[in-house]
Amino acid sequence: METDGFTGSLIEVIPEGIIAVDAAGRIIGCNAKAMRLLSLSKDPTGSAISALENAALQRFLGDARNGEMREFDVGGKSVSVTYRDLIQGDLRFGAVLLMSLVGERSHAERVRTEFTANVSHELKTPLTSISGYAEMISMGMAQGDDIKRFANKIETEAKRMLTLISDIIRLSQLDEMAEARLSFEVIDFYPIVSDIVELMQPIAQKRGLSIQLSGGSMQVKGDKAMLTELATNLIDNAVRYNRDNGLITVRVADQCFSVRDTGIGISKSDSIHVFERFYRADKSRSKATGGTGLGLAIVKHTCEQLGAVVSLDSREGIGTEITVRFPKV
Repeated sequence: METDGFTGSLIEVIPEGIIAVDAAGRIIGCNAKAMRLLSLSKDPTGSAISALENAALQRFLGDARNGEMREFDVGGKSVSVTYRDLIQGDLRFGAVLLMSLVGERSHAERVRTEFTANVSHELKTPLTSISGYAEMISMGMAQGDDIKRFANKIETEAKRMLTLISDIIRLSQLDEMAEARLSFEVIDFYPIVSDIVELMQPIAQKRGLSIQLSGGSMQVKGDKAMLTELATNLIDNAVRYNRDNGLITVRVADQCFSVRDTGIGISKSDSIHVFERFYRADKSRSKATGGTGLGLAIVKHTCEQLGAVVSLDSREGIGTEITVRFPKV
């Protein structure tokens, strides 16, 4: 049985290395990740398992039980391989091998565990508030103006949850895009930034903030939606974490997009972590401003997709400047 176009495309987007064999032991599918992990010089699809050029792996494929996992040394690399039977009804018609570098596997599991724990914690806080205020209203413990105040609290926390969920979904989409081949076009970035600055002005003015834009036309290769999201996150961040009556300086020139604020700044110890998911240099301030701790992580992932490099320069008590350097078009 040969793999069709859909099956071939499917195993290529799976992040692990994967090899599929039929009941006779003939390889019917192998993705590029598996070829790299096993140091195969050519696609073994259509060949016998001897094409895997690894005696220990061949023996494992011949006698492994469903769900069994072993580690193999391949050219100095430690590769984790999991065996899965392909079964339809009572008929076994083949098997698949799922593989990854041992280091990649442990790192991925750690990141997944930490992310799940953070999401649970971040959602629990607003849910607890919503539940508490709603319970007091339903039990008649809130009277008069308290009802309106509690309702406002519920609305605020619900919006906070929606923002958090939207950011989580966006990060998930960016993770998926990292495995895809994206098609970009050449776009003038300056009009995008100019539109965002105009939209943010009323919000900034409420706190006495001034936003100054300089530079001019700058061609970058990308996607308009991603570029808009990138600029919005950085400018919104500068507004959100700035001091009242402060200044935000936005510049678009020389393949660089920079946003500088006059906020409280970030310590050196915190600066190296700010692009991590859910990291907050000042947790109490982030809660007060409604931040999710995911904005700069989204910026970093977006830059990776665009082939850009993001950097941060910050001094406590003076302010922060974030710069995105785009490759030349």
